[in-house]
Amino acid sequence: MKKYILMPVLAALSLSGSVAQAQDFDNKPVVNVSNSKENLNFTIGARFMMDGAYYHSDFTPVKSGAAITDARIRTSMSYEDWYFYADFDFSKGKFSQKNIFLQYSLEGVKGTHRFKAGYYNNPASMANNTSRGSLHFISRSAAANAFSPSRELGLSYIFYNNHFFANQGVFAENKYNDQPSGYQGMSFGGRWVWRPINNEDRTFHVGAAFRYANIATGVVENNVLKTELDLGSSLETYVDATQDFLSAKLPWAKNVFDVGAEFLYKTDNFFTRGEYMYKHVTKERDDQALFEANLGSIDSWGSLEAWQKGNPLGENSFHGAYIEAGYKIFGDPYQYSNSDALLKGLNGRALEVVARYSYTGLNDLVEGEKYIPGRDQYYPNGILADYPATSLSVGGGNMHSATLGVNYSFNKFAQVMLSYTYNRLDRDKFQYDKNFHVLQARLMFQF
Repeated sequence: MKKYILMPVLAALSLSGSVAQAQDFDNKPVVNVSNSKENLNFTIGARFMMDGAYYHSDFTPVKSGAAITDARIRTSMSYEDWYFYADFDFSKGKFSQKNIFLQYSLEGVKGTHRFKAGYYNNPASMANNTSRGSLHFISRSAAANAFSPSRELGLSYIFYNNHFFANQGVFAENKYNDQPSGYQGMSFGGRWVWRPINNEDRTFHVGAAFRYANIATGVVENNVLKTELDLGSSLETYVDATQDFLSAKLPWAKNVFDVGAEFLYKTDNFFTRGEYMYKHVTKERDDQALFEANLGSIDSWGSLEAWQKGNPLGENSFHGAYIEAGYKIFGDPYQYSNSDALLKGLNGRALEVVARYSYTGLNDLVEGEKYIPGRDQYYPNGILADYPATSLSVGGGNMHSATLGVNYSFNKFAQVMLSYTYNRLDRDKFQYDKNFHVLQARLMFQF
């Protein structure tokens, strides 16, 4: 039965003039099925990544080994000025949707206008809008992982020409609206780039990003909706992607402000790029309801003012940055995408060496407070006491990371990557863990 299904598909591919065109490692899928009568074009492709990693740490073990870190089916369809894209991931042995959106393009006198709707990356980041298929490193930087927004359900307007790029949109907090309690929060995100130099030989751009998010989902405790924001990153690796070492939980988070700045410079054989990211979080809760819920219990307080003093609520600020560079020893020139304001991946047979430094700051500590490991809590003035009950300090950890790597693409479809990363951690919770060494490799196939 299978051959009767397969044969018509193969025949359709051959009669339609199926092609596998030259591409970098993040272009649209390349198996092409066209219907010229209807002006319809359909593509299908796949991407597979297999990683192996060896870790060495001071005290707490990290799991070395190998894993399928990406396995996707990629599809697209275009009709006149309309474009639809969807890809689906199976890398963890279960189905999950990734990007799925509809886009309409309109050519204007001063540039191209695009209107986009669906599920895709919030634009307020250069790193997270660069697909893993076009990365020149096995992982994005820890700073980008911790601070950059990810995929959200939304609507966007995009404009670009040779010198300018603008991408902004509104997004929903939860794509399925299946939060335990509360209503679906909203966010706005944008990225704006100016390219003073942009020709066949060189490109230089500078840009800014901004995002505002209102967190409105959470769980109900004592008849009060409790929201929370989680920040964190792995050790710039995917085989053991734990975020235990670098993470922060922010209960009662309400408003999130992200501000970023970026630059990118590339020639035929060299590129460098970087981002700075700042995140500010404000908090909100119903103090009166929580105070009344504790009345008569062992945790009751004499007055609302005393309860608020014993349960302080403050704002938090974090920041991080990375800078990357690459030199191509041989192969086709580095390419830049005007429509996305991003550096593309390797194209065809090529060899490059790359380096990166990143800093991720998830410590926001109050001066004078001391961490008590047995209670996993900070205390004012270093005094162990039950009052105040909570602290304003957030000890998510600060981490410096340095990476050296070499990448070789056999052709336009297959690539291998090898890298070494040194991570230096400063976190009170892991006082015996300072140094993490990561040696990892990747085999990637994409069409």
